[in-house]
Amino acid sequence: MRNVLTLIFIVTSSLIALGAYGTSGGQSDELLAAARSGNVETVRRLLDSGMSVETAGPYNMTVLIAAAASGQLEVARLLLERGADPNQREGFHGADPLGMALFRGYPQVAILLLASGADDRAGALEFAIGENNAEIARAAIESGPLYESRLEALKARSAELDPVYQEFIAQARSRPDPEPPTLSAGDLEVYSGAYEGWDSGTTVEVSVQKERLAVSVNGGKPLPLVAVAEDSFRSEDGEIEASFWGRAGTIEGLVIGRGGEQPESMRRNVAKPMGAAAFATKAKNDWIVEEPTVNWPSFRGENATGIGDGVDTLTSWNLETGEGVLWTAELPGLGNSSPVVWGDKVFVTTAVAEGMEQTIRTGLTGAGDGVAEEVMHSWRVLAFDKKTGVKVWDTEVGKGVPLSRRHFKATQANSTPVTDGKHLLVVFPTIGIACLDLDGAIEWQHDLGPLNAGAFNDPGIQWGFAASPILYGSIVILQVDTHGDSYVAAWSLESGEEIWRTERDVSPSWSTPAVLKGEAGDELVVNASTIYAYDPETGRELWSLGPSSAIVIAAPVVGDGVVYLSAGYPPVKPIYVVEAGTRGKLEVDPQSDDERLMWSHGIGGAYMPTPLLYQGLYYIVHHNGRLVAYDAEDGAAIFKSRFSHGGVFTGSPVAVNGKLYLPTEEGYLYVLEAGPEYKEIAFHEFGEPLMATPAVASGVLFFRTPSKLIAIGKD
Repeated sequence: MRNVLTLIFIVTSSLIALGAYGTSGGQSDELLAAARSGNVETVRRLLDSGMSVETAGPYNMTVLIAAAASGQLEVARLLLERGADPNQREGFHGADPLGMALFRGYPQVAILLLASGADDRAGALEFAIGENNAEIARAAIESGPLYESRLEALKARSAELDPVYQEFIAQARSRPDPEPPTLSAGDLEVYSGAYEGWDSGTTVEVSVQKERLAVSVNGGKPLPLVAVAEDSFRSEDGEIEASFWGRAGTIEGLVIGRGGEQPESMRRNVAKPMGAAAFATKAKNDWIVEEPTVNWPSFRGENATGIGDGVDTLTSWNLETGEGVLWTAELPGLGNSSPVVWGDKVFVTTAVAEGMEQTIRTGLTGAGDGVAEEVMHSWRVLAFDKKTGVKVWDTEVGKGVPLSRRHFKATQANSTPVTDGKHLLVVFPTIGIACLDLDGAIEWQHDLGPLNAGAFNDPGIQWGFAASPILYGSIVILQVDTHGDSYVAAWSLESGEEIWRTERDVSPSWSTPAVLKGEAGDELVVNASTIYAYDPETGRELWSLGPSSAIVIAAPVVGDGVVYLSAGYPPVKPIYVVEAGTRGKLEVDPQSDDERLMWSHGIGGAYMPTPLLYQGLYYIVHHNGRLVAYDAEDGAAIFKSRFSHGGVFTGSPVAVNGKLYLPTEEGYLYVLEAGPEYKEIAFHEFGEPLMATPAVASGVLFFRTPSKLIAIGKD
């Protein structure tokens, strides 16, 4: 039985994975595409030709689930008439057609499914009460009896509900609950482990003891539980209830209720810190950098390290009074790309939509809505004087109506430029890749198509392109992992001629490559659903590594002869550390040590922000506001902390002279002291989202908000 807590999880945690039905090609692909788009005649033709009404793509996303998730009422009706099972579940969330229709906001599809035998009538009634939808509530109780325990729970809270729903509950019939599952000790092991509260200090240890599951809350005595339903357990006295949830066949968390208190949602504990005393590495003096960081040429600076040492930066300033603020420049349009700095100029990209207000939404949400801006856009590159903030030039690289949508947190200008002091390379969806000189003149340009990246190979879910170009000698390299056409390619800086192109069989990704140097030669490391390394001169594959997440955003982080890779989305959320010179195909067990890796963890990888390798520690900033620092040499967790004011993190951290700067979507900026303990130096509020990663050059911090470019430093 999937109770309402599981259904709530489907809503709040990850509707973005509705794209999990990437298909197997041919007619199956055509049938699923027709179901999603509402093409009834194509669906009928393919079914008449002999295709199964239960045709499914990966994760068992059936045609009916695809139609329900897209609100295609007439397609759903045809499929049900042809015998489609309304209770099939896809394998990523365990969601059925009814759950998909409800939470995607298609009530008429949900009502049709209920009338056609959809089983989770209690879940539909609970949803209808929460959304105040009497039509769905009526359909739920008229379609058949509800499981007894679910109905009793509704009756217990009936008095607090609107009289309309009190009457529905009174009219509802009951049926016996299904028999609870019989689980062996081996079956129960999947639930064991440590869990922690989202915002509270609550901890829960789940173990298997004498063929039963047991929970210990906040270090208390383990209390045995009995299985009452699928993924649901209860103590014999009824004081504790635990419902586990997860995606892609994994257990990611639980919802625990204690003694009638409000149930608390918890996630697996990603690390058990050993404390500062366990951090034994180089003396701090060995990390002092004398050479000043003058240029910040690409995303996260030189080779995406995120380090701007050499000249000290401010920790205290006042945006209202202007103290510590060197200048502020207004930015047209909207962009999440980071600024880059070379010499006396700061460069930034943007997309300006004609005749409409451009906005982004922020906050911790799993929704994946696309924003269609079907108006003319101008894709532009702007240069500002580094000292004064005066705009030096503004070049329009291209103009048109976007060929793909963007995620509501993204923009049509997500990719950060890269420069070598002579060439400036920029990438935009719809417009392509362009090379400018540092005076703003376009030297060459190539159309790359819509650059349609989105969920799990489903072209209908579009979130926008975000990989940034990098330079390697005389070539520019771009990772292009998009729907149906993924590749890595290199072009000549001087002529724009394509030098090499390597096709890739990976899901869409939003990562930017990095170059790992070693005795066996340089390696272009590319993070995605399968991790690859290529010869940067030829594109020849050197090694690959898996498994990894279905969605990958964080860039590789390069250290001294090793590369750190992580991803934070199911089915695997790994941290892998690979030494230079590795060769061949590496298929590893993320939960176990592998001698081919320097170290690894099967859980705890970074989702949105790229981690930071700095002064012997590997910092992972989790999207939901948690910081974990690992010893870079052996992977031991040193500390784990939440931030004082919370926050949602998309931009990546940077480091300067022993300080860490960490931006949030709310417009907070945390300044921490680098080291084996969480030490907050300063906290600032910008009043606008900080989606872009800061840039650092000559002791000046450059922050990009949706409307401004801000330089902070000493006069």
